[in-house]
Amino acid sequence: MTSPLIWLAIGSIILVAGSRGVQRARRMFPVMRVLGGGWALLGFGVLVGPHAIGVFDDERLMQVQPIVLILLTWAGIVIGVQCRARFIIAIPRALWKWIGLDLFIGLLLSVVAAGLIARIWQPDSPAAAHILLSGTFAAFALGWNPESRSLGSRTDAPAVRMAVLVQAGAGMLAICTVVVSSLALQSGYEDAQGSVVFAPAGGMLALAMELCAVCVVALGAREILRDSREDDARTTLITIGALCILSGVAVSFGGSPLLTGLLFGAAIGLSRRRLRTLEHLISSAEPAVASGCFFFAGMTLALPQQSTTLIGGLAVGAIVLLLALARRVLKPLMMNLALSRERESVAIDSCAARAPVRQAPLTIIVLLAFAIHDSSGIADELLGVATLIALASIALTFFPRMPREAHASMRVPV
Repeated sequence: MTSPLIWLAIGSIILVAGSRGVQRARRMFPVMRVLGGGWALLGFGVLVGPHAIGVFDDERLMQVQPIVLILLTWAGIVIGVQCRARFIIAIPRALWKWIGLDLFIGLLLSVVAAGLIARIWQPDSPAAAHILLSGTFAAFALGWNPESRSLGSRTDAPAVRMAVLVQAGAGMLAICTVVVSSLALQSGYEDAQGSVVFAPAGGMLALAMELCAVCVVALGAREILRDSREDDARTTLITIGALCILSGVAVSFGGSPLLTGLLFGAAIGLSRRRLRTLEHLISSAEPAVASGCFFFAGMTLALPQQSTTLIGGLAVGAIVLLLALARRVLKPLMMNLALSRERESVAIDSCAARAPVRQAPLTIIVLLAFAIHDSSGIADELLGVATLIALASIALTFFPRMPREAHASMRVPV
C-alpha cells in the first residue's frame, strides 16, 4: 500500500505546479511557457510510474481511477464553458473557414493514418478497432496549442489579431476534438474476450441518455446556484457534487468524462444568467486540473513494444517524425488558404502564426480518457506516441526560424 505521505507529497507538487506563482513564472520566462501545460508533471509521472522507479504500479493506478475521472470531467467543463453565445457570434467568417478546413483535413488525415498504422501495428485488427484508432489520431491531428508568447511578440495590430485568431481557433477546435474522439469511444467497446466491437446504434442511444442525464445535472446545479446567490462555499460544494455525478454518468453509459464535462460546461456557458462565481472557480482551478491530468498521463503512458528493438524503434520514430512534419507542413498551408483574403489585416508571417504547428496539450488528456477504457494497453502506447509528437512539434516551431517582418508598420491596422 502506498504511504499517505507519498500521496500528500504528490498532491502538494500538483497544487504548486498549478498555482498562480508558477503561472506568473511561465509568463515571465519563455522556456517556462514552452514547457507549460503540465509537461514537467508528465515527466514526474513517468518517473514515479510503473515503467520507471515504480512507486505506483498498475494496481495502484486502478485505485486512483476515480480521481482521474473527476479531473477529466473538470477538464471537459473548462472546455465547455467557452461555448458562450456572444463569443460564438463574434467569430469572424475567416476563422470559421480556417476551423472548418482544419477539421475536414484533420479528420481525413486521421482516417488515412489510422488505416496505415493499423496495418503495421496490428494487421489482424477488426474494422471496429480502426474506428477507435481514427478517433485517437483525430486527437493528434485536430487543433493546436494556443500558447504563442514563447514564439516571440509583436505589438502591431495585424500580429495581435493573428494571436487572437489563434487562441479563438484553438478553443473551438478543442471542442471539436473532444466531440470527435468521444463519439469514436462511444461507438466501440470491448467484449468479454477483449475484442473491440463496433456498435454505433447502441453507442448513440447511450449517448442520448447520457446527454439527458447531463442536462438534468446542469439544470439542477444552475437552479441551486441561482437560489443560493452564488455563495463561494456552496458553489464549491455543488461543483464537487456535480463532478462526481457527471463522472458516474460517463462510467455508467460507457462514455468519456471529457464529453459529459463539456456538455455541462456548455450548458453553464450558454445560460442567459452568468454564474460568475462558478465560472471563476472553474477557470481558477484550470492549471491544477491540467497538471493533475498530465501527471496521471505520465504514469499511464508507455512506449510501443516495437520500440524495444532497433528496427521497431526506428519505425516508431519515423511515424512520430512523419506526423509531426505533417503538422509542420499542413497547418501553415491551411492557415494561408483560409486567411488568403485577410492578408492586409492579419500578420500571417508573424511568430504567433506558428502556434498551430504545435500539437494541442488537450491531446494528452483525450488519450488519457481512452486509456481508462482500454485494457489492451494500446491506448497507453498511443499516449506515449502523442507525447513524442507533441515534443517534436514544439521543436519544429523553432526550425527554421521565422524571419522578422521588416515592413510590419506598413500593414493596415484593424
